[in-house]
Amino acid sequence: MDLRWLQKRGRGIHITIRDIDCKDFDAERMAQDFADMGVTFFSFFAGGYVTTYPSKLPYSRRSPWLGEQDITGAIVKAAHARGIKAIAMADLSILPPAVEKEHPEWAVTDSEGRPVVGASGMYAACIMGGYREEYGREMVREILERYDVDAVKFGGGSYTFADGICHCERCRRDFEESCRRPLPSRADWDDPAWVDYQEWRISKTTERCKYLFDLVKSIRPDMPVMGNGGCMGALDMESMSKYQDMIQLEGQTRILWDSEMNGRWVPPLWVAEEASYVTTVTDRPVWVVVSYWRSRPWRRAAVDYAEQKPYMAQILANGASPMVNLSGGPPIVHEDQRGFKASTELFCFLRDHAEYYDGDRSGANVAVLYSPETMVFYGRNDREGRYIEAFRGFERALTEEHLPFDVVSSRALNRSLLSHYRVLVLPNAASLSEKTADTLRQFAEAGGSIVATFETGLYDERGGRREVPAVADLLGADSSGIVASVTTGAENTEHSGVYQNYCILSTPHEITRSLEGTSVLPIGGAYCQAAPRAGALVPLVLGAPFPVFPEGLSYPTEGPLGHPMMIVHERAGGQRSVYLPNQLDKLHYVSGMPDIARLLADSVRWAAHDDIPLRCVGPTTLSATLRLQENRALVHLINFTGGERYAKQLVPLYDIGVHVGVRLLPGSGSVRATSLSDGKELPVHRDGAYYGATLPRLADYEVVFFRRERRGGEDPGYERQ
Repeated sequence: MDLRWLQKRGRGIHITIRDIDCKDFDAERMAQDFADMGVTFFSFFAGGYVTTYPSKLPYSRRSPWLGEQDITGAIVKAAHARGIKAIAMADLSILPPAVEKEHPEWAVTDSEGRPVVGASGMYAACIMGGYREEYGREMVREILERYDVDAVKFGGGSYTFADGICHCERCRRDFEESCRRPLPSRADWDDPAWVDYQEWRISKTTERCKYLFDLVKSIRPDMPVMGNGGCMGALDMESMSKYQDMIQLEGQTRILWDSEMNGRWVPPLWVAEEASYVTTVTDRPVWVVVSYWRSRPWRRAAVDYAEQKPYMAQILANGASPMVNLSGGPPIVHEDQRGFKASTELFCFLRDHAEYYDGDRSGANVAVLYSPETMVFYGRNDREGRYIEAFRGFERALTEEHLPFDVVSSRALNRSLLSHYRVLVLPNAASLSEKTADTLRQFAEAGGSIVATFETGLYDERGGRREVPAVADLLGADSSGIVASVTTGAENTEHSGVYQNYCILSTPHEITRSLEGTSVLPIGGAYCQAAPRAGALVPLVLGAPFPVFPEGLSYPTEGPLGHPMMIVHERAGGQRSVYLPNQLDKLHYVSGMPDIARLLADSVRWAAHDDIPLRCVGPTTLSATLRLQENRALVHLINFTGGERYAKQLVPLYDIGVHVGVRLLPGSGSVRATSLSDGKELPVHRDGAYYGATLPRLADYEVVFFRRERRGGEDPGYERQ
């Protein structure tokens, strides 16, 4: 089997074939529509609770409209006739009622021994049960023996746990044998069994992923296996990626509504975050799937063009391949046809300029650490508020300030990976193992700089509190371990909502130059009481809180409290550290205050000795990433100037300044810059350590690439960061 297609950036679709779609499924029309859209691969439902071929297995649930049709066979034939790869998906997460009735031991079981019933009267299949194991093997074998598919895909539910605790005999026995204690009956972070259960769930998910990978390889050793997952969840993507030939990540709906019509937006940078994160974990192909539909629960209304195209462009700009989930049937059956314009334009752009994407790598020399241990064992019942908002607040600041960065995982840290970076950002990376702390010390000893916030290192990898932060020696600060509210001064209390407080500029410093004209910076939430070590400076201190109302009495009645709000330190050899013992990153996520974004970004710039390989001049709604190929520096520019979400229109940007570092393009020939969409050359000028060009207009997505003119038929290489 020729697998070279996996190493190229693909253009993908996923279709969930519904029962009703089988009534008059037109595989030829679907394949032609995909070809016209520029699609190179697609996945589709083949086996599971909707089976699209005449299976001979006893528990295959065929659509009532399937009859003797072989939709799977027709799809594969039509796709291959047009040079498109067809990926058969098996869903092992849902038990039809007839199957549960005959095999109740295959279902997820509640604490009363009852099977868990899901939507449409279906049952959740236990991750340890026979449906996912023995029967799943027969399902995959039948598909592979019948059809010349190009890969096998498993829906995420095929190897993940259903919500809640499964109390079936297999789960109970396995947990007790693994953890030497009874299975917990409920969620309780004060119960050691519940903490063990979190680790057990994560390990079992990885184990299931390996089982399915080995299952396919035992039948067809050359058959690629595609999984499903995502960051900011209880999945060990670092380990799971070893058991997938290509990794699919979920970046689907933009907003989730509950039954009371309370909505929760996901950040626009979600797919960029996922692509950046997993491409640093693995060198295998990464595909990020986004929804065609606007929001859940409404899966038939398409995302508007002005939101969809920039959203998807982030996937390309961060090293992964875009994939669109149609969530039901081929294009022709969709009531809202407006959503195909964005994906068609982007797919065709990628098709026409494939050479500028294949084989590229990130050019960032800054990385933001994502800590799964912090997310699970420190975040506990409030992962968003305790951790994720801080992480994404720093991401948002760097993006708004056009500072390119990668996302790296604490589970994947090693000296080789960190050698690509000059600065590592730790946004409230509270739970750090001793191994991770040692790797960070090696990074610092090699000259790497650290920027950290709030409770970084104050907990171990299982959420146990430390007396001294694991990386205190890298931060130029000693922490008392006391966490207090910035507005009340009381320990472990929330913001009262009636008091205000500010960081006060104390010692002049390069980082705080952007605050010229003001002596205060708003602050909220909590802070750690910390003291600078010898040689460290304190540019910001905490003021005294004072009431918001009544306005006539709204002023401080005492001087600043003086607790350090920023501690900076520079050591021999140029290694620098910035410690913000507060929640400014989280505050930026929830408020978007420009002063905070500039301060966070300037902390990184100072830590990097202002050696950032890309500089852009444009509004904060411009996203810029840097990718490198053998003889090119490629700047991906994405315009998010479209109003509040949903974005309703694309407002063009003009005269964007793009500057890439000279050392990215070594050699003596002249440097040229070109806008990829129209092939027009842009005038290039030298500005110190940078080559600069100006893009006259940006509508939605563009790539400006710099390269040095060939000399003697040879392309110059590039320096690794």
